[in-house]
Amino acid sequence: MKKLLAFLLSVCMVSVFAVPAFADANSDYIAAVKAYQAQVAAKEAAYTAAVQAAAQQAQAKADAECLAVIAAGKAAQAKADADVAAVIAAGKATQAAADQREAAYAAAVKSYQQQVAAKEAAYTAAVMAAAKDAQAKADADVAAVIAAGKAAQAKADADVAAVIVAGKAAQAAADQREAAYAAAVKNYQAQIAAKEAAYIAAVLGQ
Repeated sequence: MKKLLAFLLSVCMVSVFAVPAFADANSDYIAAVKAYQAQVAAKEAAYTAAVQAAAQQAQAKADAECLAVIAAGKAAQAKADADVAAVIAAGKATQAAADQREAAYAAAVKSYQQQVAAKEAAYTAAVMAAAKDAQAKADADVAAVIAAGKAAQAKADADVAAVIVAGKAAQAAADQREAAYAAAVKNYQAQIAAKEAAYIAAVLGQ
């Protein structure tokens, strides 16, 4: 009987001392899990900050490239406008010169009519023919100048359109890079969450 009582007493003593020991071990596990979670959160925050900084740099570079492309397009448009204005001014100068030549021809005709009445008809016909030829040449020159201006304008419009297309392509590439960064961040976060859940499950399972 005494041996039974001594055995029961020893079992009670072991139980009394074992409960705090198990509680301390469980607290150590929980503290370790919390410390690991804090490390994972710190690493995840650092990685997210790095990815966001890289995305911001890529976006800034894409914006700068787009601005440069737009500035080049505006410069090309301004040059094209200046070229067209120069062509139009040359056309007007050619027309003015033709008008002056025609006026000179008319003045010569009038003066010749006053001086030589007998040869008026023949001389007038010759002068009119020359005036018509000069007018035809002036008209042809003006038409050629206008055609050249239209061709220059069409080329400038095509250049500007190409510049705008290049700017849109650069913006699309920047958007794709940003989307890839975001996807990588989500994937990394999912991996961290899965590892953390597995670690917690393993710890709690013990």
